[in-house]
Amino acid sequence: MRSISVMVKPASSACNMRCAYCFYSDVANTRQTRCHGVMKPEMAELLAQRLAEAVDFAGEVTISFQGGEPTLAGLDWFRRFAELMEAYPGVTPHWSLQTNGTLLDRDWCAFLAEHDFLVGLSLDGPRSLTDRFRQDDRGEGAYERAMRSLEMLYDADVATNVLTVVTRQLAQKPKQLMQFYLSHDIVDVQLIPCLPPLDGTDDGMSLRPAEYRSFYLGFFRAWKRAFQHEQLVHVNLFENVLSMLEGYAPNQCGTIGLCTLQYVIESNGDVYPCDFYCLDKYRMGNLIDTQLRVMTSSEASRHFLDEEDCRRAPCNTCPYVGICHGGCRRQNVCYLSDGSCAHRDVLAEIAPTLAQMYELY
Repeated sequence: MRSISVMVKPASSACNMRCAYCFYSDVANTRQTRCHGVMKPEMAELLAQRLAEAVDFAGEVTISFQGGEPTLAGLDWFRRFAELMEAYPGVTPHWSLQTNGTLLDRDWCAFLAEHDFLVGLSLDGPRSLTDRFRQDDRGEGAYERAMRSLEMLYDADVATNVLTVVTRQLAQKPKQLMQFYLSHDIVDVQLIPCLPPLDGTDDGMSLRPAEYRSFYLGFFRAWKRAFQHEQLVHVNLFENVLSMLEGYAPNQCGTIGLCTLQYVIESNGDVYPCDFYCLDKYRMGNLIDTQLRVMTSSEASRHFLDEEDCRRAPCNTCPYVGICHGGCRRQNVCYLSDGSCAHRDVLAEIAPTLAQMYELY
């Protein structure tokens, strides 16, 4: 391989927050070992070696740090890992970090800027919405700390996008969410549908097709009005749809009609195929005794890749199936059933409108 992308969980599922909708907490609770703690120095050294091996010591490695809360590993851990990767002169690392932002300070931001990190900061809009579900174990909301971190990241010129989990409650306020972004000069956004638990129970937060449809249509219309007033907010879904309309390959996981291996690396060296499926039955191996390229042909990876097609009955006659391909098999529960598809309704409005807007402007 000349390049590889991996997701690393340096603090496993450990987190200083207790977000009510956290999907990784739900995943970790199903495993025999819920949390492996912070990655030990010897495992970090082995991880750097395995990544260099994967590209034959001469290629590009994209490393996304997630959790839990990855910054719980500590700034010194990240500095040391960057040094380990830099010890391989033929390897070019590209870095990203997904964080709740509650532990960042100016030293963190200086490090992130120095190494050209892309940071995804979790923030669900105004205080009332963010603090409703994003609280620590003392019941204190994340909003104030996340907003302070956003300001520090901007001041340090760190490339930052805001990650917003669209709950059933937030779905009722698409216009307010867009206004929040505009009023705080937030110009890069990823909207993430709130998923139900793995057991399928109704948690009162996860999106259902009706909320999915109403939110994305309402948000798109608010986004369009802002665009027409030369206020551009980059939204992952809209830009991915536009790029595919222009003939480019999808750049968002869950839009190619099949699953691929993400190489999610837990802090003890266990490797899984997907962040949504870091479950014991999908464990592909461990860095201690197996190279990443060998894991590609493991029984667990084949089992994961060969599982059910994402498509359902509505996909058979959908004019937009070439854009979403049935979606992600973990996420499409929010919009797709055997009888109907809310995402189709969304694409029916946004796809032709996007194409026309960008031709005019």
